[in-house]
Amino acid sequence: MKKQTSSRLFWIPVCLGLTHWTLQAKLLQPFLIQYRWAHALLFSLIGTLLSMCVAWDQVKTPLMFMYSCFFKPLGKHDNHQSRLESFYQDQASIYDRTRDSLLRGRRTMLKLSAAHLKSQLANGTYGNRKPIWIDLGGGTGWNIEQMNKSLPIDQFEHVYLVDLTPSLCKIAEERFKRNGWTNVTVLCQDASTFQADVPLDGRVQLVTMSYSLSMMDGYFAVVDRVQSLLCADGVVGVCDFYVSGRTSPASERGLAHLRRQCHWLTRYFWQMWFEFDHIHLAPGRRDYLEYKFGTVKSLNRRNHFIVPYLVQIPYYIWLGSAVKNTLASSTAVIDDDIDSLASNQSSPKLAPSTFSALTVAQKNKQWRLDYQPDLPCHTQFRSYIYAFTWEDPRVDLSYLNLSSDDVMFVITSAGDNALEYALHKPKRIHCIDLNPCQNHLLELKLASIASLPYEDVWRMFGDGRHPHFQSLLHETLSPNLSTYAFQYWSQHSDRFSHKFYKTGYSGLALNIFEWWVRMNGLSGQVEAMCHAKTIEEQKAIWLEKIRPCIFSPMIRKILNNPMFMWNALGVPMNQMNMFLQECTTQQYIEDTLDPIPGHSLLSQDQYFYYLCMMQHYHRDSCPSYLTKDGFEKLKTALDVFRLHTDSILNVLQSLPDNYLTRMVVMDHMDWFDPESHDELDDEIKQMARACQVGGQVYWRSAGCVPWYNRLFEKHGFKVEALAIRKSGQAIDRVNMYASFYRGIKL
Repeated sequence: MKKQTSSRLFWIPVCLGLTHWTLQAKLLQPFLIQYRWAHALLFSLIGTLLSMCVAWDQVKTPLMFMYSCFFKPLGKHDNHQSRLESFYQDQASIYDRTRDSLLRGRRTMLKLSAAHLKSQLANGTYGNRKPIWIDLGGGTGWNIEQMNKSLPIDQFEHVYLVDLTPSLCKIAEERFKRNGWTNVTVLCQDASTFQADVPLDGRVQLVTMSYSLSMMDGYFAVVDRVQSLLCADGVVGVCDFYVSGRTSPASERGLAHLRRQCHWLTRYFWQMWFEFDHIHLAPGRRDYLEYKFGTVKSLNRRNHFIVPYLVQIPYYIWLGSAVKNTLASSTAVIDDDIDSLASNQSSPKLAPSTFSALTVAQKNKQWRLDYQPDLPCHTQFRSYIYAFTWEDPRVDLSYLNLSSDDVMFVITSAGDNALEYALHKPKRIHCIDLNPCQNHLLELKLASIASLPYEDVWRMFGDGRHPHFQSLLHETLSPNLSTYAFQYWSQHSDRFSHKFYKTGYSGLALNIFEWWVRMNGLSGQVEAMCHAKTIEEQKAIWLEKIRPCIFSPMIRKILNNPMFMWNALGVPMNQMNMFLQECTTQQYIEDTLDPIPGHSLLSQDQYFYYLCMMQHYHRDSCPSYLTKDGFEKLKTALDVFRLHTDSILNVLQSLPDNYLTRMVVMDHMDWFDPESHDELDDEIKQMARACQVGGQVYWRSAGCVPWYNRLFEKHGFKVEALAIRKSGQAIDRVNMYASFYRGIKL
């Protein structure tokens, strides 16, 4: 190799000498002076020659690839194997070097497959048996070598690579011999009819197809064969090019398939383009795959090959289960504590969005319930509004008096308070949010607590950044995430690359606060206040340095803007009107903030405001799920959660009579218009029906005496004020709301 390199370098001085001689030639000088374009062209040609001399290998490989794929005539062949061999035999030795940027998603598919296998092995799904893996259309064995990085090959009982192309199989055999793997067998046979040395039907834990299903002529037979090979808990992983049909297939309804549909030009162009190489992208292949198997994970991507944003080749990554999960069982009961629903004649009609069968991905962690992600009520949300919960759970818990018999109904928000309640181990916590992204966030927290070590969870949600989040998502978290949440976090994996709490709509307020602090030169004072050692020191910094700047004319003007109040602080117009009937915006903010510095130390107790100022939590000032003790306790309490992506009214209507014992509905009733409150009236009526006698509903409000208190009394609740804020006094560590109420069902 060194000799070849030095021989190429020999030509550099030769070329330079020829260039010098050419420029000095009297015959060419007038021509070059008059025609500057020729001068430039000559230098370009010389530069190209130099590059080719120095790096011929870099030029040779793509040229061979281009010739084999675009120019080489395939000729006529009697069978599929002969055609494949003609196409691949000249490029077998360079196959792996030329496919990395074209065949995207293979690593992700393998990592997801490995993660699910490791999860099953850890749960004892296979007992003492090692898994068997078949890689159909495995080619050069690249997949198996990559899998070894996530799940060592010696952890498999046996691995079979099946491919119809002799030249590629030869490369695979050489690769496996170099690695010393004795439990890997190469079968140069057809994927639909191959035979191993031992019977494999019903014994295989993993089957993968990486850019091979689209090249198989009899794909029906191949998919059917895969189904016959897999054991009951087996997984199939596929990564391939695709084009969508005009409409979504029936198998897709009820599942999260973001960005699956292709533009009409994309559909026709890529299908015709790949047909020249006998690669078939018609949507029927993927549809049949999803028809035969239950979807575990699904990602739809675009490969910006060679020319970014101009060339967009659709490809998908998909994991399926041998156990078919259909939406036909939309009334299947999934809660052990409400298994009497089906026979309860007094119960309202079950809502499919609430009690549909869980996706296969949730067999072990039944948190997320199915919903229709393409409904307008869900698609209006592009992100979560709240990256952190803004209500004080300590006050809630002082009244809730939770026991193991309690069934809770809470608004999800960022999930922090729901996790706080779970530490007291109630029987069930139903988390409800119309915004799917809020449930994606809580689901990520649940999956992280279930499968990650404490330090990784702290880095994600304590520090608000984790440089390896994408790897954790694919290799560890994915088995515990629904396909909805997995797709969302795959698309937004950069959220943990810098400051997580500056994301979402609530992150806008943190960004504005950070800008305002810098503009006023208060960075040092904010830091000092957040780490003050005494209450007196904390109050002095607030009163002397920070408060005078907060209530400046510009800030007052911003706070009086309804658009800012909604987008940055999550305060809708109806809620803003409630407190404006009692005071000005400035007075409301003063009554909120002034008592906080004298309440307790930010670095030890006030994690809400510490987070807003520092964009991360402190080890001594954080929600309980981020403490070491809370984290360990929650690992055994996660099965209490059920996540509903629907409106409060719809979920309430789906619950049986006298089912709930505790409800925490935050401040959402402030959002309703007091002049038109029929929906809220129906909602409170359903609360009364679903609550047991003695059941309790808790709410906060921006008003001292909310107008809807009378609706609770109308529907049989005794309403009592637990706290009403007064100037200079804090009712909790946040002190954002003017009142805190409880309704007890009589």
